[in-house]
Amino acid sequence: MPIIQSAKKQLRQNKKRKARNDNFRSLYREARKSFESAIKANDAAAAKAVLVNEKNAEGKTTKAGLQAIIDKLVKKNIIHKNNASRKKANFAKMLKAIS
Repeated sequence: MPIIQSAKKQLRQNKKRKARNDNFRSLYREARKSFESAIKANDAAAAKAVLVNEKNAEGKTTKAGLQAIIDKLVKKNIIHKNNASRKKANFAKMLKAIS
């Protein structure tokens, strides 16, 4: 455990940041798993709905798409922008392969 006051504050900040980053990573994992399960089932419509933003009957977005989540990870410096670009390209390629 830290003894110096600034080290204690740094530990508090690290815990808060880790919790926030873990939340965004888990959102990404859930979206990725649902996308990959739709791909395995050869359901192009469901895969596309997961990849881009889903919309309900009123036209409002109900759930962020996989690409939007990846963009949020880049914006919050959780993953690098080139890593995100590669992921999005690979997901688009997977969707195109079953379409």
